[in-house]
Amino acid sequence: MLKVALVDDDTGYLQLMQSYIKRYEREEGIRCKVTLFLNGLNFVEDYEGNYDVIFLDIEMPHMDGLETARRIRRKDSQTGIVFVTNMAQYAIRGYEVNAIDFIVKPLEYYVFADKLKKAIQLLKLNEERNIIIETEDSVEKINLSRIFYIEKDKNYVVYHTEDADYRVRGTMKKVEEVLASEGFSKCINGCLVNVRHITKIEKDTVWLDQICLPLSRQRKKEFREDFMKYIGGVY
Repeated sequence: MLKVALVDDDTGYLQLMQSYIKRYEREEGIRCKVTLFLNGLNFVEDYEGNYDVIFLDIEMPHMDGLETARRIRRKDSQTGIVFVTNMAQYAIRGYEVNAIDFIVKPLEYYVFADKLKKAIQLLKLNEERNIIIETEDSVEKINLSRIFYIEKDKNYVVYHTEDADYRVRGTMKKVEEVLASEGFSKCINGCLVNVRHITKIEKDTVWLDQICLPLSRQRKKEFREDFMKYIGGVY
């Protein structure tokens, strides 16, 4: 069952989106559990990563959709976020929180259904993208989307993830060969960044929310190109 959250301060749009999801269920033969929220503040207060897809209004009182999405991403990097807005220029900033896409009001069913379908496809794709790593104490299966960055530490490679840091004996060269086509890019020698988590690129630094990593002059152009590929939906 697909778990969907609808967050909008306009009850009319909440009801409209809910009716669209019911229609999508009938047409596609899937089941959805839909929960409604009237503002972002109430939504994030008790958020525990328990939704597959979130349709999130941008212009809301108390806490706007962009700030709501930022707080969600601190807890959950995998849930699909689709912004709903009256003004497309705000939604373009969705790359800051790895949003899937945006919809401009007034909402039409076929546009809404297309974004929902895209979110479901990405959800399935993320479920399939795992890596097996072997530490001295255990063997772990980790979803690639949960990895922030990977760095070299002498004869080891350290995977920094949402849950923990994993230290594995090996070389960065081998890691780069495995992850080259999976949305990872080298910011400096010995450090591989998951572009899905990038929130800002500056002159000589790259930010993954609160994590700041160096960006070398030699790598800057290719690193930015890799990030734009992600924005364009290549990864």
